[in-house]
Amino acid sequence: MPEKDTKKPTDDKGLLYVLIYFFTWLTGIIFYIIEKDNKKVRFHALQAIFLGVIMMVLGFTIILSILDIFLWLYGLYIGYKESQGETVRVPYLADFADKYV
Repeated sequence: MPEKDTKKPTDDKGLLYVLIYFFTWLTGIIFYIIEKDNKKVRFHALQAIFLGVIMMVLGFTIILSILDIFLWLYGLYIGYKESQGETVRVPYLADFADKYV
C-alpha cells in the first residue's frame, strides 16, 4: 500500500501567506512591520495592503461591495497558492510592491 505524501511546501512559512491576505490591509501592515528580513513575506504583505485599499475604495457602493468579496477570495487564493510553493503576482500591484520591498 503506497504511503501518503507528507511533503511540506518549499517555504517553511506554510499557511502564513493565507493569514497575510485574510484581513488584507490590516494583516498586511502587521506582517510588513514584523518581517524585516523575509522579502517574500514583505512582498505579499504589500500586495495584501494594496488589495485591501482597493477593496475599501470599491466598498463605498453596494454594487461594488460584491466585487470586494471576489477580491478577498482572490487574496486568499494567492495566499493558498504561495503556501503551496507557487508564486502568484497580482497584475500592477506586484510591480508597485516590488519597489518597496
